[in-house]
Amino acid sequence: MAHGTTLALVLCATLACGFAIELPDFIHVCKRNDPQIETCIKKSVEDLRPKLMTGVPEYNIPSLEPLLLKELVAAEGAGGLKITAKDVHAYGASDFVVQKLRVDVSQLRFALDILLPHLYIEGQYEIDGRVLLLPIRGNGPMTGNFTDATGSVKIQAGLFKDDQGNDHLKLSEFRMRISIRKGSLKLDNLFGGDPTLGNVVNNAINTNFDAFIKELQPLIEKALSSAFTDIGNSIVRPFTYEQLFPMS
Repeated sequence: MAHGTTLALVLCATLACGFAIELPDFIHVCKRNDPQIETCIKKSVEDLRPKLMTGVPEYNIPSLEPLLLKELVAAEGAGGLKITAKDVHAYGASDFVVQKLRVDVSQLRFALDILLPHLYIEGQYEIDGRVLLLPIRGNGPMTGNFTDATGSVKIQAGLFKDDQGNDHLKLSEFRMRISIRKGSLKLDNLFGGDPTLGNVVNNAINTNFDAFIKELQPLIEKALSSAFTDIGNSIVRPFTYEQLFPMS
């Protein structure tokens, strides 16, 4: 989750966003012809980290604490599983660590590998189908704790012209792959609030957490990719390509 917002910040804020506006002192500018652009951007992200906790609305920089996803998953998966998770609040996203960054400005391609040491989520869910061969049905509050989550994101951007003929950046492809090494989930009000069946299913999910997450992983990745594409484009859309990527 943190990675998509970070890249949007890189495209909008750290690379001289809006040179008609005085840049705040927390933005470290990077040039597109800098041979050390990856190092520059990583430093920019570190400089921005304190602002990521609260956000900077005047620069379209959203807060990561919490990171709100109105609808995280809404899909039909294997075995007829239907699950929706919405109004999801994720805490800990601003603690991300950029492990590797690869940038090809000429092709407008970006890739990041990140680590999220810990995430706590809470939200509302609705589920109906089979999970780990168990029938499962319910709706209500959910909470989750995840540790040592890693993410790999590949982004392809393109250019479009405004009415004045100026080029603007648009994220056209955003592919996210995630891996959660450890975690736990709690789904309240399963089977209409039946405590016995609810405990059985929650215990089964957490005992087999790796298998459960793998079953839902494609749905989660698709929802996150869509959400972060929207976030990124909302940030870069007002600015021209030359503003975002000055040559010198």
